[in-house]
Amino acid sequence: MLQNIAYCPILQTRVAEIKALFQLPATTKDRIFPLILAAPWPNAKELSRTWEKIVEAMGGRRFALDLDRARQGMSSGKEAAAQFDALFDPNDGFTNYYEVLRSIPSAIPVLRILGGNLLELDAQTAHINNLDRGLVVHLEHGAIINPLTAVDEVLQRFEDVTFFVDAGWSNDLLGRELWASQIIERITDGKPEAELVVGGSSFPDSFRNIGARGVIPMKERSLYSNLVRRHNAAHLTYGDWGSTRPRSGPAPMKNIPRLDVPTTTEWVSFRQDGGSATPETYAAIARRVIADAVWPGDLGIWGTYVIETTANELPGAIGSPAVAAAARINIHMHRQAFFGEPDAIGDTEEPFVDI
Repeated sequence: MLQNIAYCPILQTRVAEIKALFQLPATTKDRIFPLILAAPWPNAKELSRTWEKIVEAMGGRRFALDLDRARQGMSSGKEAAAQFDALFDPNDGFTNYYEVLRSIPSAIPVLRILGGNLLELDAQTAHINNLDRGLVVHLEHGAIINPLTAVDEVLQRFEDVTFFVDAGWSNDLLGRELWASQIIERITDGKPEAELVVGGSSFPDSFRNIGARGVIPMKERSLYSNLVRRHNAAHLTYGDWGSTRPRSGPAPMKNIPRLDVPTTTEWVSFRQDGGSATPETYAAIARRVIADAVWPGDLGIWGTYVIETTANELPGAIGSPAVAAAARINIHMHRQAFFGEPDAIGDTEEPFVDI
């Protein structure tokens, strides 16, 4: 399933992530296999709008279709929310979920785990075998009660399976290395040739202490490198949350204008200068960004294009945190897809289109 794949991001169906994915060059999309945590598309009446957006963003390429547990039960009175909640119904091996998969040819099933447990395994196995597209197993830290037992059960039942060992989000992501290592060891003991993705997120939940310019290490890369050294015979592929973190609770942090430039191992964040007599606009911040030594001016992808557009105060400029995040995510995914190789230059001959 991961042949010729260099990077496996774990993405939510927020507008920023899907916009960033849509705007990636085709050559970049060819190198990634995302696991997408789906939820109803904002303001959509039907849940099918979510599937349409994902398929459009991927250009028909394969992706693993998971469900965003954080959005379950958040009924808005709309049909899309009711349709989404129905996908968590375990009856007859989560029939509703697998029927949706059947209608999306490029979607790969993700084994359903509810309340931390594998449920209705016999019926799920029948659905998965009938689809005949392979299987992804998403083992997320804190979301499964006994991952080692789950690994044993999956290996007994399935041949064509890819495991996402997801350390989740944490400020201390490296503290979860042993948790991930135990799972990798169990998988490779049972199936040495198994495909494994190692992922997680350390993207900060606060930028208050970075000043006008701060450098933040990507602990995801360190976690992956440590596990490659521990398990040098395992088939590990790098994954992360695409430079995002989980959805905020009811009191999200105050949004102060900020632009981020991802390198392959760090995020360089340019935040509104609180010491200025007049607060910086996104345009002023963007001019600081493109004058900085870290700026990848020749990358030629949408994320760099929209920051340059902002610096020049042209139509389509960044004016909200969501678009700023989309630019960061777009650059991040592109650079992770080409980690260890020269950055591929985007196709600047055609104008970028919005979704």
